[in-house]
Amino acid sequence: MENFRNHKRSKEFDIFCKPYLLSSVEQLFDCEIEYCDQPISKIQKDYGIDLLSNPKRGTYIHSASEVTIIGRVLEDKSSKYAMSLTLKNGEFSSIDRLLNVFEAALSLTLSRSHKFGFADRPSQFGQELIELFIAKYYSKGFFDHRRFLLLMELFKKLATTSFEGRNFTTGLIITKSHYAYAEKGENYRGGKLYELNSPRVLDQINMLDKRLWYLSDGQSSFFVCNKQLEMRNCFVLDDSTINPDDFNKKHLLSETLLGADALLRVTSENELSIVGASGIEFNYKENRWRIRDLRQISKIIKETLNVTDAFVQALLYYVFYLSKRRFSSIIWIPTDLSDIDSYLMTKNNLTNDRFSILDMNHKSTLLRLFSSDGASVININGDVISFGSVIDISKASINGVKGTGESVSTLLGENGMSVKISQDGKISLFGVNGKGKIII
Repeated sequence: MENFRNHKRSKEFDIFCKPYLLSSVEQLFDCEIEYCDQPISKIQKDYGIDLLSNPKRGTYIHSASEVTIIGRVLEDKSSKYAMSLTLKNGEFSSIDRLLNVFEAALSLTLSRSHKFGFADRPSQFGQELIELFIAKYYSKGFFDHRRFLLLMELFKKLATTSFEGRNFTTGLIITKSHYAYAEKGENYRGGKLYELNSPRVLDQINMLDKRLWYLSDGQSSFFVCNKQLEMRNCFVLDDSTINPDDFNKKHLLSETLLGADALLRVTSENELSIVGASGIEFNYKENRWRIRDLRQISKIIKETLNVTDAFVQALLYYVFYLSKRRFSSIIWIPTDLSDIDSYLMTKNNLTNDRFSILDMNHKSTLLRLFSSDGASVININGDVISFGSVIDISKASINGVKGTGESVSTLLGENGMSVKISQDGKISLFGVNGKGKIII
């Protein structure tokens, strides 16, 4: 195995392909990337790892926040050239197995493009690579990844489709266990399976019937297909209400998706997600993919603020509600209440008694309060201290092209944690230990 720099067309790759690769990987994992085309000496020097002793190994986990992925050019199943991507300041503790699938997809793409001197379609190292990786991840050992790619293409189209002038949400479960959804053999998946009057086979010709897809909402009802993409059933949950006290369970359908099951759904305009039994979710928004593990995110919030599980679930409920409906909002959870007046220029309360995010009776009112202009302030017990607050921007340092909202959120993150929801639906956490910002 040689360093990739020795490849006679490595300059072609650097100019045309590498920008696609680094951009898509950085966005997917929300991390910093160190690229190296001479990894044999570099990895030995930095980590004491001899790549030549195990040329078939593709991933090395250095810590929960730093990993190295070896991209290999394969010929006759042997590693001929190698490059490395060291991902830093990310969150990899819960997705270590998934990284092996990504490395395999990267090496497959490198090996194919190598045959053409890296002169064919540089874009295959961008979103095409990410989608190949996602399809391989969900299909491994159960489905044909090419069929899964077709479903991903379908749902990207559905996310931009309207019915009678309105965008809509929808969902599809792909499974090899129809019998379990039909409650056979003492199985129960949290709902009931109904047979469609007119079954469909999803293929390139017969797949974008928006009148049909509109009938599944992707929250309480889902179409169901098998690995041949034969769609014969609709599955309806017995209880689809998502409440602040069980957000993760209902959002991830943890009682429904088991084994090799995967759910594809349009969650809002121009946004879709894919989730499986592991709970790891791939979110597609603004023409880019991002991976998120809500269970790990919940753990990070809990440890950063030293709050209860109930608090975390309630916070995520409100944050995701605002995100899906494209409400711009800033929510601040300070850990030192004695210092908050130095940040706030105004404080607003609707009632003398405080509302709580832990009380489901308050959720309708709180959703409206949190979508008002200004920042909402919540203490670590879940009580809303203020809403629509004006922040003293003079304390914030604005660097580069960072907007006012991000500058304010960064400032507030110095005391506890702040959550910023943008009008495009992007969710950012500020104040997490060791990180300037986490995008979820």
